[in-house]
Amino acid sequence: MKRRTFLAGCSATWLSSPALAADSAVRSFDVLRDGDPIGSHTLSAVRTSNGFEIEIEIKIAVKVLGITAYRYELANREVWQGGRLVSINSVVNDDGTDDFVKIKQAGDKLDIQGSRFTGPASGDSVTTSYYTPQFAQRKPWISTQSGALMDIQIKPEGRENWWHVTGELEIRLGYDNRGEWTNCEFDAGGEPGTYTLTAQKGEIAALWAGA
Repeated sequence: MKRRTFLAGCSATWLSSPALAADSAVRSFDVLRDGDPIGSHTLSAVRTSNGFEIEIEIKIAVKVLGITAYRYELANREVWQGGRLVSINSVVNDDGTDDFVKIKQAGDKLDIQGSRFTGPASGDSVTTSYYTPQFAQRKPWISTQSGALMDIQIKPEGRENWWHVTGELEIRLGYDNRGEWTNCEFDAGGEPGTYTLTAQKGEIAALWAGA
């Protein structure tokens, strides 16, 4: 069961004033499959003299009768400046398959070296990291697993501050009134997948907006 079947299926007025944001922020989620915990998703962000940096770690293990039937691990570091992506270094173990993404800013473009895509992308591109609803305003989305440019559509989900992403990625994303990421819903291998927020410090979306 690969991530593309397991996780693919995992505004400005919402943002707090960047001047009021702390210099660092953390958000941690438990990942649930049909209500049972199967892993964690942690984001640690910091505002630097040159912009915004964030480290993202995902660890998932689905067990059947005590045996791990599926494992997914991601370690990703993103650097942004002025709302534009500067670099990514991401490595993934998708149940034994190694994926990666390396991105560097190249003038007004991005140079992507990924396990499933190599080539240029618009400098306005964003990532599948979800930590600000501002990403819903921009395309393309770059997969932080493979570097692929994703063909997606985004629209309000119906619930307040929720977005429904369809196309090559199927996921629902929820935010609070500050624009901070609070939840997501996805198809977890035929079962409902959800996130539960377990820890939060500071405001990641505000840090990103102020970088």
